Amino acid sequence: MADLETYRQKRDFSRSPEPRGKRGRKRSQSSFVIHKHDASQLHYDLRLEEGGVLRSWALPKGPSLEPGEKHLAVQVEDHPLDYGDFEGVIPEGYGAGTVMIWDRGVWRITGKHDDDQIDFALDGDKLKGAWTLKRMGARGGNGKPRDGKQWLMIKRHDDAGAQVPDSLDDISVVSDRDMAAIAEAKPATSSASSSSKKDAASGTSCAKKASSVKVRGTRSSGGRKAKSGPLIEADKIDGARKASLPAHPSAQLATLVEKAPRDDDWFHEIKFDGYRILARLDHGKVSLLTRNGHDWRDRFPEIAEAIEGLPLEKALFDGEIVALRRDGVSDFRRLQQALGEEKSAGLTYQIFDLRYLEEPGLDGVVLDDVKLRDRKALLAQLCEAVRIGNRGMLRYTDHIEGQGEAFYEQASRQGLEGIVSKRADALYRGRRNRDWLKTKTEHQAEFVVGGYTDPQGSRSGFGSLLIGAYDDDGKLRYCGRVGAGFSHDQLTTWQWELSRSPRKTSPFVERDIPDLANSHWVTPKRVIDVTFGEWTRDGRLRHPRFRGVREDRDPADIRLSQQQTAERPMNDGSSETAGGKRRSPAVADNGEIEIEGVRLTHPDRVLFEDAGITKRALAEFYAEHAEWILPGLAERPLTLLRCPGGVGKECFVQKHPGETMPDDLPSVAIAEKSGTHDYLYARSAADLVALVQMGTLEFHLWNSRIDDLERPDQLVFDLDPAPDCEWQAVIDVARELRQALAELELTAFLRTTGGKGLHLVVPLKPHADWETAKAFAEAVCERCAERHPDQLTLNMSKQARHGKVLLDYLRNGRGATAVASYSVRARPGAPVATPIRWADLGPKLSADRYTLANLPRRLASLKRDPWAGFDDARQRLTKKRCRDVGMEI
Repeated sequence: MADLETYRQKRDFSRSPEPRGKRGRKRSQSSFVIHKHDASQLHYDLRLEEGGVLRSWALPKGPSLEPGEKHLAVQVEDHPLDYGDFEGVIPEGYGAGTVMIWDRGVWRITGKHDDDQIDFALDGDKLKGAWTLKRMGARGGNGKPRDGKQWLMIKRHDDAGAQVPDSLDDISVVSDRDMAAIAEAKPATSSASSSSKKDAASGTSCAKKASSVKVRGTRSSGGRKAKSGPLIEADKIDGARKASLPAHPSAQLATLVEKAPRDDDWFHEIKFDGYRILARLDHGKVSLLTRNGHDWRDRFPEIAEAIEGLPLEKALFDGEIVALRRDGVSDFRRLQQALGEEKSAGLTYQIFDLRYLEEPGLDGVVLDDVKLRDRKALLAQLCEAVRIGNRGMLRYTDHIEGQGEAFYEQASRQGLEGIVSKRADALYRGRRNRDWLKTKTEHQAEFVVGGYTDPQGSRSGFGSLLIGAYDDDGKLRYCGRVGAGFSHDQLTTWQWELSRSPRKTSPFVERDIPDLANSHWVTPKRVIDVTFGEWTRDGRLRHPRFRGVREDRDPADIRLSQQQTAERPMNDGSSETAGGKRRSPAVADNGEIEIEGVRLTHPDRVLFEDAGITKRALAEFYAEHAEWILPGLAERPLTLLRCPGGVGKECFVQKHPGETMPDDLPSVAIAEKSGTHDYLYARSAADLVALVQMGTLEFHLWNSRIDDLERPDQLVFDLDPAPDCEWQAVIDVARELRQALAELELTAFLRTTGGKGLHLVVPLKPHADWETAKAFAEAVCERCAERHPDQLTLNMSKQARHGKVLLDYLRNGRGATAVASYSVRARPGAPVATPIRWADLGPKLSADRYTLANLPRRLASLKRDPWAGFDDARQRLTKKRCRDVGMEI
């Protein structure tokens, strides 16, 4: 029977902000809430309204999300109904910690409902679908009796209308705050206040608000009818003027600069990697206008419908339509893929400005003459009023005020495209000026296609696109050729598309374009997005790579002055940026090329089909980042994974040099049971390129060097999660293992594997032999597994690994290998095994977070090696350390 006495006995309401509560009356619909609770252990609480109270279960691993997935649910005391509105901080005592309203809505019974099983459906902001709560048996697997409080929460299969998030995010559905923001606030009252909601909607980093902006009430979006009366008194804000909704609005554009402004009177936003869209709402009908004035409503129907559901008469929003990865980073390739497959339901409209507003009962006002500071405050409060936050199809774009350089560095570390800086007091002007500035974390620009070359070797479609941009006199200037970044399907599609608009003469003003006999000219009407290394002295791009098509750009608007960054040519043919950084001369781009003195055949062969990465791009990556790769890889015996035809084709492992290997590659003779065999190793960037020329994708290495083969100088602990293991479990295990090693006065360094898990690498002074090192690693793993048997296992069988992280110590035996730091993996997307700082380990990280596409940006932004101090941390495996882990010496 429902009872609140237990709930009240456990709490001191003179200290705790939790509601004392009382039993409620039966309502037409039963509510539910899921709290995220950072108490002694982080967990979730499922609360179902029944019998005038909230029946409650603690979920140590959160709600189950995948069909068939079972999560433990421990029944706890009933809670009062008004606890469903509680969000805040519980002080020291029972349940001390931060509480978030992670989800809420209504629930209903769908089947069985008795003392041992509840079949139910949730209809919440995040969770929509079917589940079962089933009480576990009277006795556990060990024969011990249970107390009847252990249940299982089981996700059931749903119809097409159900939805669950990809992961357990960290955002409240009522205040849009994360756990940190809630914890930093003072203890909350029994509900999240409207003022805190407003602060969260516009971000805690937004220091200043316009006092003249007032909210009259809140209403929901999503197609529901608006209540009478306006939401916001936009007509009272300074600079607002009564006018009709602009019929053909133009977008404000940002000017490219090398560095973000330092002054405090600038707002800084993330630069999104998508399509710039002005959303024009006029009495329930939306136009989604590109920069060149085309209406793309039919291309993004779901976003249009979401905007049409807002309780507004008229509005003009400025924003960007993007495809977001799970880590929240926008991905232009995914956006292009979604459009190509006509799957736009998963896209997002990031709204960052409000230019016009008309609500019921108020005249429409143009906001272009309102200062940005006030427009953003108005937009934030409007979004809060209609429940547009940090999730869903429509999202508010937050900003920070000041700290431009620090914000740019953070964007670089996270692999973002860049930032946009805007003067806080600037008015909105539909043209390019220096009130808005953009700073990119890599060189990226747009170019007009004027021709193409024939394919070479096994490549199909075309060889390279010939690209350019218009100068101030309106003449198309040649900027180089781009052949990397195209998938096989894109090569075929582009060749067919280009063949439809041929022309007899070159559209470029230059007449010294290389390999004219191999070129075909086309009408310059297509615009593409390109990343590149730098501009060469003669105005060409170095290492350009195709990113996507820009259908929203007019070729005539692609100006050379806007694509070039501030670089000064040097006498030796290299260039120098405005910051004084010197860059290498350009590499020739004709047929077979040379990189680091190594001849590369078939450079345009695509090795990663999905990412369009060529053999040349891979070789350039290893050559240009050799200073990062070689310290951990040089002069160690290697095992290579060779895939001459690319990922998805035939691959094989090679330890010993074959007849086809170049004679100048270094090798070392190593005694094995079957005799003495040569092993390859690398000394230089040229050796890495030579191995790529032979089809090598992955480098795996020994834990010892060639000059001291029998004494390892590092240990590698491989954390390999089972398929049903959550990423948080991997994080927890990594931290537990680090602590266990720290207790032995050993320092562990962290690396993503580019696969599923993590590596912890411990530097050693080469002293102990292989047998001792392997036994020590095993003993450390056993010690951790004994402490946390529910999380860890050393057993490699699939059955034993269910829901656990495998601690693999076997990489520490003689002849065993582990993937090298900064080695690309032969997997879709070209992930890279990447050293990281311990501070980088968190929910937003993933084992394949860094790829060949985004890692160069990260490395360029780092001021310090993530593994700085690796050599200084070397320790011996002493007898005392061995005894401390239970080894017999």
